[in-house]
Amino acid sequence: MTTQSTQLKPIRPPFIFYLWIVSLALIGSANHVESQRNSTGVSDVLSTETDAGFARALAPMTLQFPRDHGAHPEYQIEWWYYTGNLQADDGKAFGYQLTFFRFALTPQMPERTSHFATNQVYMAHFAVTDAAQGEYFCFERRSRGAGGLAGATGEPTYKVWLEDWSATETEPDVMRLHVPSTSDHIEAESQIGLSLDLRQTRPPILHGDRGLSQKGPELGNATYYYSLVGMETAGEITVNGRTVAVRGISWMDHEFGTSFLGEGFVGWDWFSLQLEDGTALMLYCLRRSDQSCDPQTFEGTLVYPDGRQLRVRKTDFTLTPTRQWTSPESGATYPSGWDITFPELTIALQVEPLIPNQEFRASFTYWEGAVQVSGQIGGAVVSGHGYVELTGYER
Repeated sequence: MTTQSTQLKPIRPPFIFYLWIVSLALIGSANHVESQRNSTGVSDVLSTETDAGFARALAPMTLQFPRDHGAHPEYQIEWWYYTGNLQADDGKAFGYQLTFFRFALTPQMPERTSHFATNQVYMAHFAVTDAAQGEYFCFERRSRGAGGLAGATGEPTYKVWLEDWSATETEPDVMRLHVPSTSDHIEAESQIGLSLDLRQTRPPILHGDRGLSQKGPELGNATYYYSLVGMETAGEITVNGRTVAVRGISWMDHEFGTSFLGEGFVGWDWFSLQLEDGTALMLYCLRRSDQSCDPQTFEGTLVYPDGRQLRVRKTDFTLTPTRQWTSPESGATYPSGWDITFPELTIALQVEPLIPNQEFRASFTYWEGAVQVSGQIGGAVVSGHGYVELTGYER
């Protein structure tokens, strides 16, 4: 099993996230070994105090597309998150993750004459799981949101990019994901890349209260959050220099806000599951320092094949880890298998990782992996795939 988190040509200083932000705005450099030693958790960033000048997610807002696929720079943090479960013609299974992060240094852009001046910085994470070979590869890159290096637009068409990594609207309801295997932030010997077309098949799913997803009891401790689910996916994926045609299904999350994690929370468990009968399920819970899920933070959205949506809470379901896996790299112990049941809806699902080692290690350390799903809904046998994200376990 191989896990890689590296950059061939470290053009930009790979510090932990906040040190990196400062270095982009000012000066500084480091090497990859230093970034691995200082690797931190996503929760460390999202629980940091924020400037009062940023906008807060206080009430539901009317989202318009493609405009709101683009950036919302008045909010401090934003991400565009793609995951997918793919198969080659011979049945071999792959998973992928491509995430773009935007972080605002200041609420307003100071006056500057330089074409490269900006108060916005971007980071991107890319990972591929090769289930047949039991291999997982992950990579990271970062840049300033100026000079054409990185950015996000919603009008007239949608695009988010960081140098030659991109997600681009190529026609209405079709997005192309592109990560060339020759990118200078991917090891030459690994040759990992993808070029995929994702076709939207359903209207956006608005989570929480019409897209307002509360992350804690504090006012404004929330995000605007929607998903595109059931995205028909076709294209090519490259692993270890071998390019294969693949098909499958993808999931897009877009989330933005300013304050995410309240005091006492260290991370979260998050699930996106897509079943072959058309059922989709998003679930998450926030965890405290003893790694227990806070009962008040269980939240989710159940989408039926006919498009009906049900907002679900802790009283509607149970989430039970069935096994654990300990990372030989970080020493973190993660859940590695789950039972999810909705007693009143007669839903019982079992979730299993495609491979245990899908830990992303770069500026952030977290587990982000492809999973397979089996179980029953209303007595009928169901199956499917999805992705799970686990943060805050590295403490």
